[in-house]
Amino acid sequence: LEVRGSQQPLNRQGSPMKVEIGDATLYLGDCLEILPMLPKVDAVITDPPYEIRNKFGESDLYGTRRMEFHFDETGVTDKVVIPAMRLSLTLAQSFHCFCDPEQYAGLAATARALGFTPKPFAKIKACPPPPMPGNWWPSGFELAMYGYKSGAYFGDLSAKRVNLLTADSYRHGIRVAEKADHPTQKWLPMMTYLVSTIVPVGGASIDPFMGSGTTGVACMNLGRKFIGIEIEPKYFDIACERIDNAQRQERLFA
Repeated sequence: LEVRGSQQPLNRQGSPMKVEIGDATLYLGDCLEILPMLPKVDAVITDPPYEIRNKFGESDLYGTRRMEFHFDETGVTDKVVIPAMRLSLTLAQSFHCFCDPEQYAGLAATARALGFTPKPFAKIKACPPPPMPGNWWPSGFELAMYGYKSGAYFGDLSAKRVNLLTADSYRHGIRVAEKADHPTQKWLPMMTYLVSTIVPVGGASIDPFMGSGTTGVACMNLGRKFIGIEIEPKYFDIACERIDNAQRQERLFA
């Protein structure tokens, strides 16, 4: 796999860089420019920037814990996340989107205006962070939203299914070999469950905020098609490598 990160997001013709790896089509560039060019898919599964406003400090007991990332700059929700979801949802029948509580209302209104039924979802943290001095209740969950149109595929037929999913992190050596160099990487078993639930076998999913490519890895492992978009070359390279490795594994077992 050729490494792409040293290049600019545009090729010589001025269009976004495109890499095809088996059933995955990956774009390095701005999702707001790329999404209008893409075909219909079954679902959108994504983890956009949260525009986190609460900052965390230091503790003698727990050291430094910060939730400050360069991609969470002020205004990213209105300038990028909501417009990107609006474009993405015109292509799909269902979606699952992690979000900050302050983004929820805007995402719900966007989805509802496009004919979706939006509902809340929560990832329960199996290993929540310890309380920092001066902090009240540290978060033991992560908010998300899912939505669907009539007739959308849904593959979880368990009579006990609910809108809560307990998922671990890559701390404490749990599946630590899968950890990539990305600060907000999602847990692969969780993303595998989401893909298997709302993307039919042979179907396709879009992630306009691909990051380290975990949604794409889950799609490759399950035999689904994937379209991913990432604006940062460093993370694009990581996603390409991980998705390529997943494709190789799939072909090996096939």
